[in-house]
Amino acid sequence: MNEPDSAPGAELSTAAADRPRTERPKKPRPSLFMLGGLIGLAAVTIAAGADWRFGVGFSLTEIWDGLTRPNAPMRGLGEIDFGVLTGTRARNGFLETLQMALVSTISGALVALPLALFNSKLGAPNRIAYAAIKLFNNVIRSIPDLLWALLFVAAVGIGALPGMLALFFFSIGVVTKLTSDTIDGIDHGPVEAARASGASHLQMLRTAVFPQVLPAYTSFSMYCFELNLRASAVLGFVGAGGIGAVINDYRISGQWDRVWGVVVGFLIVVIVVERISMMLRRRLL
Repeated sequence: MNEPDSAPGAELSTAAADRPRTERPKKPRPSLFMLGGLIGLAAVTIAAGADWRFGVGFSLTEIWDGLTRPNAPMRGLGEIDFGVLTGTRARNGFLETLQMALVSTISGALVALPLALFNSKLGAPNRIAYAAIKLFNNVIRSIPDLLWALLFVAAVGIGALPGMLALFFFSIGVVTKLTSDTIDGIDHGPVEAARASGASHLQMLRTAVFPQVLPAYTSFSMYCFELNLRASAVLGFVGAGGIGAVINDYRISGQWDRVWGVVVGFLIVVIVVERISMMLRRRLL
């Protein structure tokens, strides 16, 4: 009698067992260029921070002495005064901060929309307009918000107005730059269709470009509102109003427990606003 044939599964398992096992790929070694770059970066960092002629004099001992001195800011963390948040001064500071961020963001975003359209090669009517708008936006973005605040405090005085003007120009620079970069990457099909139908340049922007960039433009404006809300806490240190002015007053008087109380409250406000803004931006995009 013939012996029964072996099962097909057994043959497959035997063949698989006879195959050489595939070795895991080895991680490539870092190149000499990468190693040299890391070593050079570490050397430059140490040289820049060391206490010598060309260094900044970084010292852990001085940092520790500064943090542990009798009236050190960090000592206020042990006795944070949350009662300051219920006071009229802090409430007015938070309200003024929200007003500054909201007004400056809305007004700055409205001005930034036409500038963004003309700040791209697709949206600019001619090269002269493109170069002029590009130069104008570069000048605005080259000046930080704190410097804008200093200039407007010197021009119009202390208060919320210079803070709003500083954040207004800051919003123009941010929204214009981000939106114009988005315009350069849109679908050119609707643009060519609008031009083929005889639409003017402004009609082409309104019907073919603006609808495509509207979600991104709205998202950038919301993101700019978050930036303005954070920046307002710093602008108050130069007299530009907002919650930063309240923090600065407590800082000058050495009331670190109240400083940290306001900072914690401001942190909560920023986190809540950021979460709401993120949810809205996800729906838009």
